[in-house]
Amino acid sequence: MASRQEQIASALERLMNNAGTDVSGVAAVSMDGIVLVSKLSADVNADRVGAVAATMMGVTRRVSGELKIGVTEETIIKADNGLFMVLPAGDQSLLAVNLRQGANLGLVRIEAREAAKTIGTVL
Repeated sequence: MASRQEQIASALERLMNNAGTDVSGVAAVSMDGIVLVSKLSADVNADRVGAVAATMMGVTRRVSGELKIGVTEETIIKADNGLFMVLPAGDQSLLAVNLRQGANLGLVRIEAREAAKTIGTVL
């Protein structure tokens, strides 16, 4: 039986493979910002990304609550050179996805939700 770490790594690999070149990096992160498994490029500080992803999700959940618009499904930052998406992966973790500019957001969202569901089940 594969360890939880290996199962999460496998889900991240599957996401990256299925999304093709649209995804430039992914990480599974605990709710308190600790990186569980990272497939981010070497020039990216995974620990910082993990902390920022957890902060983003916390703020987004607060805003969703204040606006009474329901449970947060995802948060997306669109910048001039790419996108960054964070979504819940079960109750205890998050999935952070770095996308290249011009990525097929629809496809990546489908794949990311599938990976997040897997990660949530593993944890």
